[in-house]
Amino acid sequence: MTTSRPPETLARVGLFRSLTPDEITRLNARCIFRRAHAKDWIIDYQDESTDVFFLISGSARVMIRAISGRETILREIDGGAFFGEFSAIDGRPRSASILAVTDVTIAKMSAAVFLETVTQHADVCLQLLRLITGQVRMLSNRVNEFTTLAIRERLIMELLRLSRANPADPEQAIVSPPPLHADLAGRISTRRETVTKELSAMEREGLVRRGRRALTLVDMPRLMGAIRAAEEAEDFGAASKLK
Repeated sequence: MTTSRPPETLARVGLFRSLTPDEITRLNARCIFRRAHAKDWIIDYQDESTDVFFLISGSARVMIRAISGRETILREIDGGAFFGEFSAIDGRPRSASILAVTDVTIAKMSAAVFLETVTQHADVCLQLLRLITGQVRMLSNRVNEFTTLAIRERLIMELLRLSRANPADPEQAIVSPPPLHADLAGRISTRRETVTKELSAMEREGLVRRGRRALTLVDMPRLMGAIRAAEEAEDFGAASKLK
């Protein structure tokens, strides 16, 4: 039995949704398509290359590795997205590393072709600006969480982001498949052992329930209340410093 491979075309990339099929075909010819295996590093932090990469299929992860060896996960990238645009725009070294989470198909485009495409097509330029703005907002929120919330509240925030509503119970949410403790630690900039300890405590308190197929957020009102209480405490502390 043979399986068909996903088509190697930029038509799957949302950034180019306004381009005609002929324009996509011409862009395809100016890219190099290749595959990478899960756990392969596609881009290294501080690498001086300036190419832009488009994820045709699979998933990847944006990460920063500190001198201490601790890894922080900034965001996940799925098929149809792209990365590497910062270096293409300003010519500076890479600001993060990119790890293939699954086997991926990617298209590599030179900085010159990328900038030419962006400047020649108004909708592509607008989409790029909106995506970069969204990344800046996301990173600002993450910095705020890292500097104002304790480990437990950061963990709750990440679980809320990963969850979906439980149709059988409006007070519950589900994270499926259950995330690895190491991945959660990377997302909230802490150690795997700390995540394990916090999840065990939250399970004893009836806040979460762990299973093989899913992690259930059992009591959403209490979890949301913990976040609000932490934010209110931070606001009160900030106001007190101003007096």
